Amino acid sequence: MSLPDIIKLVPRNAAALRRAQTADSAIKPVAGNPVSTRLESGVGNCYPGLEADLRNLERRFFPFLEVDIADTEIRIVAIDSAGLTAATLPDAVAQKYRDLALGISQNQPCIISRINGNFGPFGNHDLAIAQLSPPGATSTNASASTAPPDAWTAIRLLPENTPISLTIRLGTRSISLEGRRSAYLSGTGSLAAMFEPGELTQSLCSPWTHDFRDCGCFYWASNHPDIAQPPTPDTSEPGVPWLAPVPWERLDRSIGSTPPSPANTNTPEELGHYAINHQWQSLNFVLEGRETIRPYKPGKFTAVPLASREELQLYLRYAAGLELAAIQEYLSAAYSLRSPASLPAGSLRNRVTASFAELMRIAYGEMRHLRAVNNVLQALNGPAYTPALQVAKTIPDAAGNQRPPRARILEPQALLDFLALEQANRGADELYARIYATLHQPGFGSDADCQSIRYIMAEGQDHFETFENMQVWLRDFQPGQYLHQPLVQAPASNSSYQALQNAYRKLLEKLYAGYQAGMPQGAVNINAARGDMVAANGFGSVARAVINAGFLLSFDTISDPRFTPVAPPPGL
Repeated sequence: MSLPDIIKLVPRNAAALRRAQTADSAIKPVAGNPVSTRLESGVGNCYPGLEADLRNLERRFFPFLEVDIADTEIRIVAIDSAGLTAATLPDAVAQKYRDLALGISQNQPCIISRINGNFGPFGNHDLAIAQLSPPGATSTNASASTAPPDAWTAIRLLPENTPISLTIRLGTRSISLEGRRSAYLSGTGSLAAMFEPGELTQSLCSPWTHDFRDCGCFYWASNHPDIAQPPTPDTSEPGVPWLAPVPWERLDRSIGSTPPSPANTNTPEELGHYAINHQWQSLNFVLEGRETIRPYKPGKFTAVPLASREELQLYLRYAAGLELAAIQEYLSAAYSLRSPASLPAGSLRNRVTASFAELMRIAYGEMRHLRAVNNVLQALNGPAYTPALQVAKTIPDAAGNQRPPRARILEPQALLDFLALEQANRGADELYARIYATLHQPGFGSDADCQSIRYIMAEGQDHFETFENMQVWLRDFQPGQYLHQPLVQAPASNSSYQALQNAYRKLLEKLYAGYQAGMPQGAVNINAARGDMVAANGFGSVARAVINAGFLLSFDTISDPRFTPVAPPPGL
């Protein structure tokens, strides 16, 4: 005897699943389908985006009406005559809809002038649509601060199935309608039958490939790079010329022994609108900042967990010291650059300006890393926690050896050392990989601790790529063109040098107090220290005084036990 077949109805979209199944059966993220692939995470979301323009949901907010919505106008553009015929409505109500349909067919303006209903957090209102006050507009509505700012927001706030009434201006006539706010979904969880196929995408760029041609990366984010490092002709390690970003949509798609022309003010010709409609498939995938034309082999995480909690503590405290050492070197390198105002207008000034800004951004990022490491230490130690603010005695260099941190000028060798410090599977990344592998073990760290370390490692990749960019920016110039030279070690008695040490000591004191107090009590001191470090009229003015006197931006060893240098853990 055979068992009867079991027929399963499998929901094909998230909305249907939510209504038809239990929470245990909910959609779960899987590799290759990040949250950004879900409709509710669509690019642009409520603006013309990659997947859908969700503003179109409000075009059918009232039964049998299709509307176009501007900030202060709602225009009826069509009547659902088929739905109207199938519905059972009083003759007088049906006649109003027929009158509207006739007026629209005769090109008479058909405007919803007022909506009366419950607007969610704004409560009940009788809104005059023409008097709404969208952001940036001059208010003519006395209730602007207590009413929705624009027509689309007003409609969006109307709860589904709640009663609403409309006042409609058809030519010189005024017509009133009463009904309930339409629901987006049917009882099965799919989009309501009133929505036509393609209606949610009808206002997107058409054809969509025009977006590739005309929309910048600030709109497309990771889905559409404006520029990327070019594909290399072979699998060997690319040299500096291959680090320069090129236009992703360049017309010349050939791959030769030399890289394509870089993206700059004389950008090479790009694919035109007609060409990109036919050749969009020639655009390369971009992985880790570089166009990829051969099978991608992701790296494997092979870090070995540390042997004990005691060893983990040593690694974390050294990691904090490594962040402090990086901050010192990045600051000294940043201020070794000549002031952009002292350089002639043009390419060199622009590149020096960018290099300084990026070095300060990275130094600020290392300050966040320092905070993240201390957060993990605080979580592991509880009341016994003491802030980790001891600079590392030695740090990794480009040759894989350990060296003491020192004042740097932004010469080519300094960039190589900075790259080694940030490079994946080397330097700081190797250190954090072992910390992460340890925290990820049961009983060692929480999910928040693991996320803190992953954040540091991920941002390290951004820092690495930024230093690669600096190599490209500065390679066509001699160091003497963009650096203060010569710079020498300042005597301890120099007043500007003493002011620098005092400013740095105060910065550490604020961090120590903030970390010790914890959050939220310590936020004021922590934020103040960060702000002081990048403030042009604070730490910046002290640093400039040292550089302008002809001295390196260096930092003395501090004898206070809270700030004395920390050695790397044994075997590192």
